[in-house]
Amino acid sequence: MSDVVARTENLEEIQTAGTAIKLSRAITWEDTEYKELTLDFDGLSGDDIMAIESDFMDFIAGQKNVFVKYKTEHPGYHAVVAAKASGVNPLMLKKLTARDFLKVTGAAKDFLNGLV
Repeated sequence: MSDVVARTENLEEIQTAGTAIKLSRAITWEDTEYKELTLDFDGLSGDDIMAIESDFMDFIAGQKNVFVKYKTEHPGYHAVVAAKASGVNPLMLKKLTARDFLKVTGAAKDFLNGLV
C-alpha cells in the first residue's frame, strides 16, 4: 500500500514539475546556490529550440553510441531543454543527484511529448 502512495506522490510531483522542481539537495554553480529549478517551457521560442539542437551536440561531445536520430529520447537532450527552460547551464544539471536529474529531465520529456 505504501508503494502505491509513494508512486502517486511522485507522479503528482512530476506532473507539477512543469513549473518548479524542488531539489533534494541544494547545488552551488558559479557562486549561485540552487534549491529549486523553475522550468518555463511556455517561455521558449523557436529560436531557443534551434539553439537547443547545437547545445545538445556540445553537451554530448565525446560520448559514444549516441544516435542523433533518436535525440528526443536521449536524457542529454532532455537536460539541454530543461536547462534552456530554466536559464541555467546544461552542465550544471549533470551535477544534480540522480533523482533530481530524472525529475528535471522527466519534465522536459513530458514537455516534448506534449504532456505539459
